[in-house]
Amino acid sequence: MITEFIQKLINISTKYLSMKNNIFIKLLGLAFTALLLVFVGCDKDDLVKLDAEMATWQKDGITSTSVELSGIVVAEGDGISEYGIVWGTTENPTTADSKKVADNVEKAVYWVTVDGLEHLTTYHYRAYVITNGGTTLYGKDDVFTTLAHKPTIIISNEATDITDITANIAGEVPYDGKALVTTKGICWSTEENPTIAGLLTDEGEGMGEFTSALTNLRAKTVYYARAYATNSIATVYSAQITFTTLVGIATVETGTASAKATTAQVAGNVIYNGGLTISERGVCYGKTENPTIADSKVTNTGENGEFTVDISGLETSTTYHARAYAINSEGVAYGAEVLFSTFPTTMYINGSFVPSWDWNNAAVLEMIPVHSNPHLFWKIAWFNADSELKFNSELAWNGAEFGKTGDTAGADGVWNKGGDNIPTGAEGYKMVVVNLLANTIQITDPVIYAQGSAFGNWNGGEFLFTPDVADAKILVSPAAVADDNARMYVTATTLTNTDNNPVDWWQAELSVLVGKIEYRGAGNDLAGAPITTGQKVKLNFSTESGIFE
Repeated sequence: MITEFIQKLINISTKYLSMKNNIFIKLLGLAFTALLLVFVGCDKDDLVKLDAEMATWQKDGITSTSVELSGIVVAEGDGISEYGIVWGTTENPTTADSKKVADNVEKAVYWVTVDGLEHLTTYHYRAYVITNGGTTLYGKDDVFTTLAHKPTIIISNEATDITDITANIAGEVPYDGKALVTTKGICWSTEENPTIAGLLTDEGEGMGEFTSALTNLRAKTVYYARAYATNSIATVYSAQITFTTLVGIATVETGTASAKATTAQVAGNVIYNGGLTISERGVCYGKTENPTIADSKVTNTGENGEFTVDISGLETSTTYHARAYAINSEGVAYGAEVLFSTFPTTMYINGSFVPSWDWNNAAVLEMIPVHSNPHLFWKIAWFNADSELKFNSELAWNGAEFGKTGDTAGADGVWNKGGDNIPTGAEGYKMVVVNLLANTIQITDPVIYAQGSAFGNWNGGEFLFTPDVADAKILVSPAAVADDNARMYVTATTLTNTDNNPVDWWQAELSVLVGKIEYRGAGNDLAGAPITTGQKVKLNFSTESGIFE
């Protein structure tokens, strides 16, 4: 018997040394103490069996409804007829409470799987055995707590209040799994089994009934919908229902708009025809909000898909409202409104050099338009150090004035258009360029070239004006090499056309006629300005004067 008992302890220690070591060591110490007393106090023929004894062992695999529990038999006594676990919600449960009998015992340890438990509930449990003599022995009371469970979600049998673009669907969270439902609602798609990764409503947290309004649907389209609920355990979905929207007006988007002086281009897109044939599509526009087809419009052939219209005959320096539209037998559908502004024909510079920043003061500067490029204006002027500038196409503080954004200019003195005053930097001549297409303002040193037969060739970019050594306000060309007309032009990195290429020289041309600097601007070719061999062109932009000498 002693040999058998020692072997059993060895087997237990081999398998369970890493499990609950403190309990095992106590049990092992008790067993060896008993052995020592037997050896010391008895002869071999006097050895007796130990009384049956067992202990509660471990818990493992806890879920929301189940757990694995175990017991360990310390001594079998005269034999054991039943091994098992008892449990309940109060301390020290007995076999009169819930119990489960173990199927087998392996090396003094047995496990049972208990299921059907309540979610998020604390249970007491004890291992037990019934001896052959009918005595029930229990291990120490221990506890475990089940986890929360996934919520329960249901959906109404059908959608209600269905139109061409909307529908209502009801749902309910009758049980939260004993964990807060953080969000619930309806998810839907044109594909089966929609999930919260797609379109969804959010009806807030907690249990209870709710109704979701589905919007921005397509007409005459089959949709699939499921209710959903999320707690800390999982997101669950209801059964799926389907519904079909009614026929209706088309679904239309308005795209981007761009404008020039008297023309504009606006994009549109007929995303869906509403389940009916599109009889007309296009863009309507006007000077007031939300224009309709009763206002001005430009049509475009076709039905579904993207399109672009060209609008002409617009007023300069005017803001327009535009919407794409499409017509079917159910009515007219409009896209969202976009705004565009045609380029102005004038541009003015106000600033700290103007008394009281008064737009009506004669010191305000008028900029020069660039031929065939209505988005461009330029001006060369002398500014005191750290002057500040603002711009407007009208001589007024009307909210359309602009300056720069940001604290630092980009390369070549280029600022992005914004609302802040623009500093001019050090005292001297500045070339100022407004590019309404790029929405930039450039303030840089002026670059002026002479060219043509009078100076040697028409290559451009060779005969640069430089400051006079005696007067920095005078800019001087190289000497003419032949008797002919003097031709001059300005250039800057932002004087670029709609393709972002430098404008042609003649589009930014200037000349000297009768002692005055004249600019081509948006007008016709300038009259000839004869110069003789050896003469130089001298320009004074402070007085808008020039001479050949």
